[in-house]
Amino acid sequence: MKFNAKTITIILTVLLLTACAQNDTENPSGQLTEFRATVDTFCTSIAEADSKINSVDTTSEDYLTALIDELNSLNTLFSDFAAVDFPEEYDYLEHLADEAADYMSEAVAEYTKAYTDSGLTPDEMQAEYDNASDSYNSAFKRIKVIITFLNGESSEDATVSTDSGTLTDPGNSDQ
Repeated sequence: MKFNAKTITIILTVLLLTACAQNDTENPSGQLTEFRATVDTFCTSIAEADSKINSVDTTSEDYLTALIDELNSLNTLFSDFAAVDFPEEYDYLEHLADEAADYMSEAVAEYTKAYTDSGLTPDEMQAEYDNASDSYNSAFKRIKVIITFLNGESSEDATVSTDSGTLTDPGNSDQ
């Protein structure tokens, strides 16, 4: 079974790195400067994790173990990011980091089950894989929304339904 989320990960990584590189703010406070450095490190780490995931040699005997190890590393990155205390001006985004970590955790568990549970039928394996892909994409969508708002940007893509409602551009008075 091929890792279908590879293309989406590459696209999101490029978007995240571009967004992270543009997060300059006039006269940021010390906390804001530290937070932006944390976000930049997170974006860089995601790019590195993506590279490792995509470079797993699927012809090797232990490729599933290597892939799952790399997915677990990505999961740790998301969990660590969710633990970051967002500055007050971005506090409204903190729950998205938590949700992204939850979705990534689900994705890794579902990918692991799809790849390792020999008791699954082909249809069950595909369903587990599809669920994992959906969770994976949901995690990255939340990160993309966070980055979009951190950069003071808005777009139709910067709307996400969350556990606590729908988050849209805070500057948009229509919503």
